[in-house]
Amino acid sequence: MGLKTPTNIREFVWKAIDTDPSIRKSLSRGILNNRALALHIIREHALKVSLDSVISAIRRYQLTPKKSASRKDAYILLRQAKIKTITKMASLTLKKNEDTTRKLAQALPEVNYEGGETLRILEGAKIFKLLVDENSFEKMNTLFGRANVLETRKKIGMIELTYSSELQNTPGVFSVVSSELGENEISIIDALVCSNEHIIVVDEKSLLKTFNLLYELCA
Repeated sequence: MGLKTPTNIREFVWKAIDTDPSIRKSLSRGILNNRALALHIIREHALKVSLDSVISAIRRYQLTPKKSASRKDAYILLRQAKIKTITKMASLTLKKNEDTTRKLAQALPEVNYEGGETLRILEGAKIFKLLVDENSFEKMNTLFGRANVLETRKKIGMIELTYSSELQNTPGVFSVVSSELGENEISIIDALVCSNEHIIVVDEKSLLKTFNLLYELCA
């Protein structure tokens, strides 16, 4: 018998749990290991899916009876979000001073937005951080100069989540995202929230796994 890949893993896993009273009972008592249950579901239903995706669905199933109204609203908002990835990115950490502030204005015209290039600026108390395409890295590094560049990093990727306008009235959305990534041992390098846009920066090696996990949240 061939393996099957459900269109929506979360819904499939939740249905598998809902239709098995013994599993539901064991989960409610906290005596069933999530990993063992995920392996059981994959084997029992001959699924061609990742173990992590099934474990993630089980964790979210366990949360549902305990969610507050706001927690439920956060999951609803996530299911309405749009998600995309940007690969081959780099970052520059800059001193925050008059020189770098002036040069930031010079950096903006250097970015070919219409050609698909990316520039994101994060501001801290004592630093600026630039997120740029790897192709733009050298010219930005040269523009700001060695004296102003504290740290550089290549081989990073970005996840962009775009939420509906209800984000401002929905608490807990960002905690759901960070908890999901933390539970799956993904480190967030940087994050930025601007209006209804949520940007998450991770190591390029973790980008695909990060996307898959968040895609399941948004599915």
